[in-house]
Amino acid sequence: MRHPVLAAVAATSIGVLTAVVSLPAWADEPATIVVKDGATQPVFDYAKAINEEIWVEVPLDTDGDGTKDRVHLDITRPGETETAGLKVGSLMIATPYMGDFVDAPYHSVDPDRLPQEKDAPAARARRALGDSRAADTRAEDARAGGKVGDDDEAGYPEEGNWEYFVRRGYAMITMESLGTARSTGCPDSGGPHEAAATRAVIDWLGGSGRAYDAAGTVVAADWSARAVGMYGVSYNGTLPLAAAVTGRSALKTVIPMSAVSNWYDEYRANGLVVAPYQWQGEDVDIHSRIILSRANPEVCAAAMDRLTREQDRVTGDYSPFWAERDYASKAAQIEASVFIVQGMRDWNVKTKQGIQLWEALGRHGVDRKLWLYDGDHGSASAPSFFPTMRRWIDHYIYQVDSGISDEPPVIREDSAATVVEKGQAWPVPGSAPVMLPLAEGRKRTDTFVDNGREVVAEKLLEPAGNSLAYRTPALTAPVRLSGTPRVALDVSIDNRTAANLTALLVDYGPAGTEPVIVTRGWTDPQNRTSLTRSEPVTPGRSYRLRWDMQPQDHTFAAGHRIGVVVLSTDYDYTLRPLPGTQVSVRPTASTVQLPLVGGRGALKF
Repeated sequence: MRHPVLAAVAATSIGVLTAVVSLPAWADEPATIVVKDGATQPVFDYAKAINEEIWVEVPLDTDGDGTKDRVHLDITRPGETETAGLKVGSLMIATPYMGDFVDAPYHSVDPDRLPQEKDAPAARARRALGDSRAADTRAEDARAGGKVGDDDEAGYPEEGNWEYFVRRGYAMITMESLGTARSTGCPDSGGPHEAAATRAVIDWLGGSGRAYDAAGTVVAADWSARAVGMYGVSYNGTLPLAAAVTGRSALKTVIPMSAVSNWYDEYRANGLVVAPYQWQGEDVDIHSRIILSRANPEVCAAAMDRLTREQDRVTGDYSPFWAERDYASKAAQIEASVFIVQGMRDWNVKTKQGIQLWEALGRHGVDRKLWLYDGDHGSASAPSFFPTMRRWIDHYIYQVDSGISDEPPVIREDSAATVVEKGQAWPVPGSAPVMLPLAEGRKRTDTFVDNGREVVAEKLLEPAGNSLAYRTPALTAPVRLSGTPRVALDVSIDNRTAANLTALLVDYGPAGTEPVIVTRGWTDPQNRTSLTRSEPVTPGRSYRLRWDMQPQDHTFAAGHRIGVVVLSTDYDYTLRPLPGTQVSVRPTASTVQLPLVGGRGALKF
């Protein structure tokens, strides 16, 4: 998860509207919020807005200095909240990115052998945990307003340009998360401390808790309507989820965009240590060290060391450390509505993050909406996205009949930022799993030798001894994949007790065209029976291994072939041991499960 510019909302113009609704009954003074045609209107003078700095007390002392932590807020609210008793809802971005980033050494991803290997020397395991390389240019890119993929947050101005919503009767708030900028305490990368700090601000806006101004005077949010919304991209969209799973509060809605719903899936995959795209060597501890921009950061040394120990880069097992950061598993505790925005080409905060949250919310009856866009890390850019977001916020903060409840809950936009589909569900209705063997005919064993430390996966799609590829015949009609592909391989690791295993789903076009990786997935064969416990592999023994790839929506054109490529080390994502691991696959006993629209009948050769 990267360091985007803050996702403040654009001052987008909208048409002239008609009907008026006065301020709800909790207002004591005659100041009025105007609603016309289901939308709040820009009736407040931004030049008269009130700007203030507040420090909210957190019920924790994460830096161990003997005093409770405080998080810093910048608030801009309509002047009528001071002069006319107007009470307003709040929109907040909680962010770790307001301070200067810190250069932090990254973990080495080039061990001689995988650290979880049974006979790997202890020194090598320690190197995998602690070797460093120079921090890359991410911090500089983020300070300059860039982010992975060079996506622009279309429709969003710089942080601090709150005019659009303030004029419509909202308080706009930036919260600097624990241990960053002017806040105290120590970050814990989406853990319980950051969740508690964000919740403390929500509670203060809801009428409880304690806060101070710059002079140290206790202040109350007596202007607050006790209705809070949160939104943001990447980490700024993740902290709202951390707060939402703390249960009932003044938080009414969250809009996580390219946000983490389970930190294990950000830095691990089925037992393997796996990096977000372009950030090889990053982990929870590195991310926290980078954002530790508070004064006197040395007071957080013990907290940072604890993250390094508990994240466990040796086994990659799921543990209580990760369970604390698994928001999707806590969806039953969410009482706010959730509007998920997920890029289907996001290999930073991968597609599983948004989709597993969407599914979990559905299981627990949480009000939800899903906007899928055909792009990488960032946010949706279709012209209709911001108006949809605005109507969602108006509805859940001010109970405006904005029409949002009457719209299909799932929206999909294409790579041209055009909305191409509206529906009730994703995967799209009619999708059904189709099981295909990797090969048919006589039984055989195919073998390759890992060289992923030196070759990127995109160069292994045509096998030449370092991967295996299996393809369908050419399609005679297009077929759409919608959902989560899965593989089940009959496989052996012939000369090691541990190995990376990677599966790629590939679209092979006509001769002369470059194949395209549609999606990918990874697993650790040591976690074949349990995500929480590793078991060494017996060299040469066959195992039946099953794992998921990242969810995807993709149409294979007529004349194309669907392919599955099996390799070991995935250069851009996994640890990269020295070449030489030998892997054998029995393809006639191995399968891929594809969620195809129309099921097996849609697959025509």
